[in-house]
Amino acid sequence: MKRTMMGVDVRRVGILAVSILAAGGLMLPNNAQAGRLVATQITAANAAQFVQSGPDAAGGIGDWVLSNGSVCAIVSDISHESELSVRGGVLIDLGYCGRADDHYVGAQDLIDSSRETPVNIDRIDAKIGPSAAVIRTYGGQGGVIVETSYRLDADEPNTLFIQKRLTQREDLASVGLYASVFFNFYSLTPFVASTRDPSRSNGFIQENFVSRGPTEIATFARTADLIIALSPSDADAPITYGWHMRSVTRRSPGEEPVELPFYALADFSALSFLAISEPFLFGDGSEIGLVELLEVPFTDLAPGDEIVFDEALMLSPRAEVSGITDQIYASSPLVSGSVSEAAAVIHVDLADGTPFTQSRADAQGQFSFRLPEGDYALRVVAAGGRHLRSTFLVGSADVVLDPVELDTPSRVLLPQGAPMRLVFKGVEGTPDPEFGDSLLGAVEHHDAGTTIISGINQLYLMGTVNDPTHAVLPAGRYRVYATRGPEFSLEQAELSVVVGNDAVLDIARPVRAVETPGFISADFHVHSGPSFDTVMPPASRVATFIAEGAEVLVATEHETIFDFHDVINRLGVADRVATITGSEITGEVQTDRTPYTLGHANAFPLEVQPFAFRRGAFANENRRWREVIDDLRARDAGALIQLNHARRDDRFAPDGDAWDEDWTGDRGSFFDHLGVGHSFNAGMPITEAGNARLVERDSVTGTRDIDFDAMEILNGSAKEADIALRRDWLSLIAQGFRLTGTANSDSHSVWEQVGMPRNMVVVADDTIQGFAAADIADAVREGRLYGTTGPLLNLSLNGSGVSASMGDTISGEQATLRVRVAAADWVDVSSLNVVVNGETVLTVPITRDELFEVQLSFDKDSFVIVEVSGEAGADYQAVYPKLRPYAFSNPIYVDANSDGIWTAPGLGG
Repeated sequence: MKRTMMGVDVRRVGILAVSILAAGGLMLPNNAQAGRLVATQITAANAAQFVQSGPDAAGGIGDWVLSNGSVCAIVSDISHESELSVRGGVLIDLGYCGRADDHYVGAQDLIDSSRETPVNIDRIDAKIGPSAAVIRTYGGQGGVIVETSYRLDADEPNTLFIQKRLTQREDLASVGLYASVFFNFYSLTPFVASTRDPSRSNGFIQENFVSRGPTEIATFARTADLIIALSPSDADAPITYGWHMRSVTRRSPGEEPVELPFYALADFSALSFLAISEPFLFGDGSEIGLVELLEVPFTDLAPGDEIVFDEALMLSPRAEVSGITDQIYASSPLVSGSVSEAAAVIHVDLADGTPFTQSRADAQGQFSFRLPEGDYALRVVAAGGRHLRSTFLVGSADVVLDPVELDTPSRVLLPQGAPMRLVFKGVEGTPDPEFGDSLLGAVEHHDAGTTIISGINQLYLMGTVNDPTHAVLPAGRYRVYATRGPEFSLEQAELSVVVGNDAVLDIARPVRAVETPGFISADFHVHSGPSFDTVMPPASRVATFIAEGAEVLVATEHETIFDFHDVINRLGVADRVATITGSEITGEVQTDRTPYTLGHANAFPLEVQPFAFRRGAFANENRRWREVIDDLRARDAGALIQLNHARRDDRFAPDGDAWDEDWTGDRGSFFDHLGVGHSFNAGMPITEAGNARLVERDSVTGTRDIDFDAMEILNGSAKEADIALRRDWLSLIAQGFRLTGTANSDSHSVWEQVGMPRNMVVVADDTIQGFAAADIADAVREGRLYGTTGPLLNLSLNGSGVSASMGDTISGEQATLRVRVAAADWVDVSSLNVVVNGETVLTVPITRDELFEVQLSFDKDSFVIVEVSGEAGADYQAVYPKLRPYAFSNPIYVDANSDGIWTAPGLGG
């Protein structure tokens, strides 16, 4: 996904501006250490006490911990890389001590809002005073020195205070804009407000800024001083961060301090404030448009000038905007009420409809929030499309609202005792339902349209007591599909829902339609909450995986190592799903050595290092793949590495092309840029200029950038990149690089299908009970698998009394290829391709369960691949709307001259 801002590309986040978030709440978690001040570096001796936990916890030994006994914060050591710098020294963890609620991804200060000029930290120190603990960082960029102070007070249990002091040095580059990026790619839901002028708040309705240029700044910049960000309400430990920019002040020697203009920017990718280094000549700064923007290139600091940012990061141990606004308006009247349904969402607007705060009813239906005097509107929203609106007045005294009675919900009782994924489709004019909607009404407007964070028309059952027993649906008629993946039948039922009445979903359990002895299904690219760009709780991810009928879940969270075993055991489903611990290595920093980063790759199996920075994930910034691969093999010789989504699309023809110096594509697609801005040319030999970078050997280890074990051929939903990846893969195999092709979901959210595409891996014991991670790794390394979105394969190459399968080598100039394609009756199979040495030599029609045979002749050493495809029929599209039936095998190799050595046929072979 390409995102640009102010002419600068970003994938994971926004770019423009500022800092971080904040959050808070009035009801604090119990903590016997409240008031205890800590500011120190984490060591092996104290790591068990100070390393924090939660979905996005990253700090470890060597980092710096700050605590007042209630809030715990961690600043990374300068020896640890950060999101946009090869150095650390930035805030990476923030939450309540001992609560495992860290959803804070991280931040990076930027000069002139450019990822190419991050503030690089040179030194960190810590100090404890009588009433506060402080960590200070010292760094800079160009002509600007930056000192940042993080402070926790003994008597402020919810708030981290941050002060940033920029000082201009003589005769060096100055700064026009100062910014920090909060990496929040769909991780937290933002709410923007103004405490100075509440009429300027825009609540959950955001304008995208990371993909827009500076001429649109009037569209997305908000004159607001408060950005609130909520974790999911179903998080294991919900939290809200609230970032309050209290002031930005310029101080010049001999002159009075001047307040500087700043603006809030927030979308689903980033949360930030944009501060200008000088007051505007025209206008008071309450608005920013083209005239003000034209002044920015001429703003700077004189030697000795300072800018001071005064910020507060507040926390609340509940996923509600009111957890922050109640702290800001702590002296205002308390407004309380009740609603007839627990977990209903309460929105509070000003009389003119401007959003002010939001809360959620508790298990008894009670809610409350503090509001300044004024006229307000109450909007109550509940599952199933139910809502009510009323108005009320707040004076100087507390207010108790009349009870809110919602319509009786229409409940549907769900089947129990069997794993399945249920897909609900509205018929006869009924819209598709939205289960799991946060009811926040979060919206992001952008040039291409509008993105809405809503629910999904699917439910996931594991077949255990942890499954939901019912669902709330709006009245209407529905067609319901029950599936467990392509090996199972697809069941259907019609459902009619009447207002206020319960209904029973009477649908058959999916049954095994195709047996796959000797194979186990696996997805080598799965994300959940510990990834920086994912909020799905790990338990929910396990439920979706089991419902899809996949068997081996490989955890590949970005920039951390995560182990699902504890979650699986807690859910009691160890007999239904196996897991492998891994990590996704995620290059993001642009350096002289790797100006386009090194892309993404998965490594597994790995072991979690519980007290290490990023739980032991590999350092990867400013490095080449050959160095990262050496690190992996030095740590665990049995682990493998898979190159991920190495293309973004199919823009390049086989005869190749090269990126120019202005390339701003997706840095996560390694073959698009090879780290230096030149695309891999699949139509040219690996030794040709540009391509040759892949085979340059490290002078010490001899390792090359191309020395992966596997590469993704299918990644997520069908797209043009699959064509390019197939072309690259076949080119590399033809030139002697025996990379295993894989098929994975790369699923992050509930909206992205997990377990499809999937890998069918050859194993001696195909049961969950007989699973061993080392066996999977060995099979992948040897190429003993095929990838599929539905068709199920059995193939062999037979000659001279020997039968070879994927990954094997057979000798002789002739062999018979045998292929049998199986599929459930709702998965179409219609065409089979035979590919020899990268070229399709035969295309024939095929039907399920048909045995296809063909004799092949070889005049030199070769490799054979089989592909099967079909049409996406109506039922298939209902359960896999972005896929099509397709399967590809890994190669069977042919030693045609029987000399005992397989020699690559070369391009055009």
